[in-house]
Amino acid sequence: MGGVPLAKTTAELMEELQYREQPVEVYWEDNAVSMIEVNLKNFWADLVQRSGMTKSDIINKSDFGYVYFYDVINGRKIPSRDKIVKLVLAMHLTLEDCQTALKYSGRAVLYPRVKRDSILIYGLVHRLSVFEVSEMLAANGEADL
Repeated sequence: MGGVPLAKTTAELMEELQYREQPVEVYWEDNAVSMIEVNLKNFWADLVQRSGMTKSDIINKSDFGYVYFYDVINGRKIPSRDKIVKLVLAMHLTLEDCQTALKYSGRAVLYPRVKRDSILIYGLVHRLSVFEVSEMLAANGEADL
């Protein structure tokens, strides 16, 4: 009954890492179908394409420098958490896109129990501009993006 192994849930993977005594290399081998490999250049290229915007428009709306923007989308730089949020806001993408970008970049996802993060989540869900979110942050005594 061998067949193709099925991908495990994140919870199952976490449990295995926590409670199964095995070298991490064995874990990787046993769970190859559950692992993801992220090519940030391809990931950002997909987001840019899905946005339907020109790169120039994204640069202007995100208030990024030209060189920095291209370093990010070509996978040469990993942006800060706030810069990822700015990029996703500028491209008018979803909260899910933002959370995925944060995870793939090794940054903490937005957490609705944190006041500042709740403002960012609100802005993403309601497709606000970077400027509008910055105004909301300032009006509520939170640090700007």
